[in-house]
Amino acid sequence: MKGLSFSTIIAFLFLNTLAHAQFSASVSKNPVAVGEQFQVIFSLSNMNGNNFRAPGFKGFTVLMGPSTSQQMSFVNGQMSRSISYTYILQADAEGSFQIGSASIDADGKTLRTNPINMTVAKGSTQQQKQAQGQGQDQSQGTLNKQADDVISKNLFLRLNVSKKDVYQGEQIIATYVLYVHPELRLVQLVPSQNAPTFTGFWTQDIDIGKLQFHTENVNGVAFNAAVVKKVVLIPQQTGKLTVEPFIFETVCRLIVQNQPRKRRSIFDDFFSFGNQYQDFKYNASSGAVSINVRPLPSGAPPDFNGGVGNLSMKAWIDRPKTITNEPVNLKIQISGNGNLKLVEPFELKLPPDIETYDPKVNDNISVSGSGVSGTRTFEYLLIPRHACEYKIEPVGFSYFDLSSKQYKTLTSQEFIIQVEQGTGDEAYQSISGVKKEDIKYIGKDIRFIKNLSGGLTKKSNTFLGSAGFYALFFSPMFLFLLFFIYLKRQQKLEGNQALLKNKRATKMARKRLQTAKLLLNQSNEDKFYEEVSHALWGYLSDKLTIPISELNKDSASFAMSQRTVGEEKIQQYMSTIDYCEFARFARSSNDVSKQNIYDDAVRVITELEGALR
Repeated sequence: MKGLSFSTIIAFLFLNTLAHAQFSASVSKNPVAVGEQFQVIFSLSNMNGNNFRAPGFKGFTVLMGPSTSQQMSFVNGQMSRSISYTYILQADAEGSFQIGSASIDADGKTLRTNPINMTVAKGSTQQQKQAQGQGQDQSQGTLNKQADDVISKNLFLRLNVSKKDVYQGEQIIATYVLYVHPELRLVQLVPSQNAPTFTGFWTQDIDIGKLQFHTENVNGVAFNAAVVKKVVLIPQQTGKLTVEPFIFETVCRLIVQNQPRKRRSIFDDFFSFGNQYQDFKYNASSGAVSINVRPLPSGAPPDFNGGVGNLSMKAWIDRPKTITNEPVNLKIQISGNGNLKLVEPFELKLPPDIETYDPKVNDNISVSGSGVSGTRTFEYLLIPRHACEYKIEPVGFSYFDLSSKQYKTLTSQEFIIQVEQGTGDEAYQSISGVKKEDIKYIGKDIRFIKNLSGGLTKKSNTFLGSAGFYALFFSPMFLFLLFFIYLKRQQKLEGNQALLKNKRATKMARKRLQTAKLLLNQSNEDKFYEEVSHALWGYLSDKLTIPISELNKDSASFAMSQRTVGEEKIQQYMSTIDYCEFARFARSSNDVSKQNIYDDAVRVITELEGALR
């Protein structure tokens, strides 16, 4: 009896479920006009179903569907649930049409809906076109919105920074990583034109080569991940700085189908509109990251010039013995990992009889995933002017060491240079006495007043036949000849633009440098560097008769070498251009460095003018 009662209860509940379970079809409007849109909804209640099969929609265009939704509710302690499949259709032609039965498998049985008879009335041509246009716009707008929702969940960009709390001058590695779901097809990936400016940072891009994807889990879901951009950031100011977001413009290809089929991937829940592919544009943004930049500790050594990192120093001279007016090279090399490109030249303490110039800077620096590392070498040319033994004080270099969080000072050894007297007329001579008679005149350009009187001669009073007479007599003809030659030369120059530019190259360069000097006095850094750069490149273009659009370092160096310009002068000129271009991107508050750039530009143009005559 107990077994019979239990079976009876189970059977009653099953029949009660079947009684309440139903699979039905409905439309949002009937009749409809040609070109008008309406909804068809297939609903299954109080039962689990699968393998839904839609009917044919002859006479109608499927604009969207099926869109699947589920609902569950409790009323008076009883649970009810339903699942619906919604299509948006558009009537194509006037007449009577039937929407057939849809079917679904539920609890081992196949359920079918009743067919629906539709009446399509004739609409005006304008209404039909308007309805079609609105239907297409609304359908495409809905489709694009759904595409954005799907892509945003399966494609995103992240910004990772190596540190968020750093000292001023300390390196940060910013990495932008793209994550793509394996089932999402990425067709195109290009960086947006609105690239971040990284305000407050000195930057250097890291070459990442070809994109290399690897598998990475995000919240338990496997994604294909690849580094799309990597950059070294060195903060130049303190406080809160923002690493700005980077945007990539992507095109993703999704399946759009209008025939039901068995679910194959996560995207079939969102797109089941047709057996075709459609491309959708999507902008992936990384978001921004805030960086806290702390000032360097107080108590910096007097010779500290901004070096931060793990650095070392080496200094040497190329020879300890020389003769007067023969140069000696003093090289100071800073190496390690840190802001090497921001290390400035040293202030040497030299004896007054040794001349020097601004150093030549040679960089052997690489940028990798670990940051900026390598060597920066400053090469000073020392010229002793008279014979003796010179002692050059040790060179000191102070920097902030990131490992110990303290300032460190590195000191070189003392350098001793033995200088012997050279041969020939010297530009400078040793002064050993106090009497005027003991001072040796230089190059025979200075003489003291003779203290011995010479013989006196009587001056002739006759002007006719004198030298002055003949000078005045022939001077008009001589001046006319000079004017004729000058006129012919100007006509030749005006007929040869290349030669004219060549002759006026120095004048134009000096004019630009004068403008740069005024801008320097006005503290207009941007225009100052621009004028100096134009002066250097413009002089080469005019002097070598190479169009500015075709001029670069290689072509300029080759053209100068063909004109028998020495390799040293070429290197000095190119180094000045490099230093100027570097200063345009790494601003320095030190006015001396800007003055040095100006002085270097004047010097190298003057020296090159002598070599290219």
